[in-house]
Amino acid sequence: MKLLQLFLAFGLFFCVYSVSVIADTDSTCTLKPQETLTIGCTYECGFFNEWAISSQAKELNYKVKTIDLTQNKTLLTQLDGVIIPGGADIHPNWYNTHLEDPYRSQLKNLASFYKKTPEGPRRDQFEFDFLKQYFQHPQSTTLPLLGICRGMQALTVSQGIPLYIDIKKQLGIPNRMYTLDKVSITDDSSLIKQLFSQEKFWAVELHHQALNLDYFNQYKNRWPHLKLSAFSNDHKIVEALEFKNRPILGVQFHPEYTFGHTRTQTFSWLLTKACEHKNQKQKTILLSKGDQ
Repeated sequence: MKLLQLFLAFGLFFCVYSVSVIADTDSTCTLKPQETLTIGCTYECGFFNEWAISSQAKELNYKVKTIDLTQNKTLLTQLDGVIIPGGADIHPNWYNTHLEDPYRSQLKNLASFYKKTPEGPRRDQFEFDFLKQYFQHPQSTTLPLLGICRGMQALTVSQGIPLYIDIKKQLGIPNRMYTLDKVSITDDSSLIKQLFSQEKFWAVELHHQALNLDYFNQYKNRWPHLKLSAFSNDHKIVEALEFKNRPILGVQFHPEYTFGHTRTQTFSWLLTKACEHKNQKQKTILLSKGDQ
């Protein structure tokens, strides 16, 4: 089954590549020749993320290393960028306990649609602990974070927003299993519009959950720092979540599986912001030494 899925995925990759515009990968941020960017993944980075990072770093003339944060006790201050990769479902207990009715009752009735895996509970605890630290740490305000698929969902839940536990059941949309969706950018001032330029693009999807747009729209005054900037499936599925006060980009699609403009621009943004963050850290250290 996995081999078949891989073949299907490759078919989608090359389909997307054929209709994508190759990105301009020039970066205004430079590193000293001996310096290396450290990108931490909150779970296994995975072959395609590592490949996308390394190939884009080469284009930008950066040295880069990736680490699995679950296997390496790395301080937040030692990181230059973070990826929360795709993966297992988030347990609904992380987002349903504080909800108002009818949302809480709906989730309780739909609990059987949660797909239990060994990976999920381990990642839930680790990633929400990590995000709590990330949002509280004073030096992380310039640390870039890219959330992919589950990663965007983790960012969503960390802000008190629930998920659609199953989009087929709740929205009547077939679950997105190695699907190619057309994504529409709806905010001209958004980060994703700056990155991709065009108003629509194609991307590979692999999920059955998503940000609960009904809940967000009903209580959106709670999140003035958030921006929903791209959608698919007749504006029913949120494809991009941005933070106005931090370099955070959550995407429901998989840029690492999508060739061309979508992949290069997403990872170019992460690496360029990582470079800027690293340079800012070094300036802060030099200034603190000068004050001593």
